[in-house]
Amino acid sequence: MRPVIGSWPVPSSQTRAGRREQPDGSGRDIMHHARSRTRSVKWIGRGVLAWLAGLIAFGVSPALPALAGTWSAPVQLPGSCGSSVAVNQAGAMAAGGTFQAADGTTHVQACTSPDGKTWQATDLGPGGTEPHGGQHPVLALSPDGHAVAVWGATVGCPAACDYIVQAAVRPPGGSWGAPETLTTDLYFGGGGIVLGMDGAGNAITAWVGNYANASHYADLPAGGHWGKVQTLSTSSGQGAARNLSLAVSPDGSAVVAFAGGGDGIWAASGTVLGGFSAPVHVAAGDYSKDSAPKAALDDAGQASLIWSQTTRTEAATRSPGGTWSAAAVLASQASSSVATAVDGAGNAIAVFGSSYSWHLAGGSWGPAAPVPAGSSGGLVAADPAGTFVYADSGGNAFTFAAGAASFGAGSGSRGSLDDLKIVPGRAVLLAAGAVSTETVT
Repeated sequence: MRPVIGSWPVPSSQTRAGRREQPDGSGRDIMHHARSRTRSVKWIGRGVLAWLAGLIAFGVSPALPALAGTWSAPVQLPGSCGSSVAVNQAGAMAAGGTFQAADGTTHVQACTSPDGKTWQATDLGPGGTEPHGGQHPVLALSPDGHAVAVWGATVGCPAACDYIVQAAVRPPGGSWGAPETLTTDLYFGGGGIVLGMDGAGNAITAWVGNYANASHYADLPAGGHWGKVQTLSTSSGQGAARNLSLAVSPDGSAVVAFAGGGDGIWAASGTVLGGFSAPVHVAAGDYSKDSAPKAALDDAGQASLIWSQTTRTEAATRSPGGTWSAAAVLASQASSSVATAVDGAGNAIAVFGSSYSWHLAGGSWGPAAPVPAGSSGGLVAADPAGTFVYADSGGNAFTFAAGAASFGAGSGSRGSLDDLKIVPGRAVLLAAGAVSTETVT
């Protein structure tokens, strides 16, 4: 990708809900900027950090190049796979969604491709209607091409409904196996089902149970079988869990974040195959039951977490040693959607509503700045080498480097955004039932 130079003018006042969140009233951009990286090189050294600190002390911010990427033309998926997508470094992809079968029931459909261009759709059977929130189904794809899909379903209705979690696995180059029921205890409300996979192909999924609103998880070793269901949180310890978020790093580290009792924010840390420590209370809630935290994690153990409540949008970071910072207020109003990503150097970004904020390694959260004009909501992703991709709710994607003051040129709107993923060397955007890919370096 060819670097281009550019930056946006930085407004000097912050507005309230319904308008863009802006930087502080000093008239200066005080974000800690870092040099952009267009190839896999080591992050900036101590001398450069000192130079940046000196510039910031005098109110000067160095201009940074923004990465401009070229996205492929959208490829329409077969069937109804426009809910979630996964990609590996070889360019293989898997996507999933639901459709209405001839008998009127909802079925789960999975689509797979060796290259993101030619696709094959498979009916995985009834399901995908539960829980009420989240993607249906969620998918993961390993470096060697084996795929995992997890979803919720109902059985026994209308006489006596049970809410269950099911999963299916597709070996590399093979066919999808029969669905396997992981649990018959799924909360049908706002719990969500989440799925992650590490660089070795080990998978983990988590969900909220209907009994006492406890949260649970199960792991799947690469090439093995699903392990026993384990309890992650309890209503007596953390309150009724909801709105799970899962982040998994290539080395197998994992973080599950969720809203608990009183809308408090909790996070449990562990590994894909080694289990989790007790959840840690990250921030107090406001009892409005609308928080939906989002987490991100890198291989060094650095994590970022963002959430929105009735009167504020907040974020926290976790050190490699496992200690969460105090909550930082990014905006003094709720945000319609939140997302976060962190690269291999520990640089994190939070996107909330029509604003974003950087937390560069060794620093703190910077002031809110506006995302590109016409954009809001959406998702953000980062790879270990320092490439960030933000896609807004209209499927317009921007590629840039850590600390950039400009997101660069966008892909152009691709339709309603469904999912965004990145692996070293490749990003994929799922919007309006079609995939677009971008080579990142």
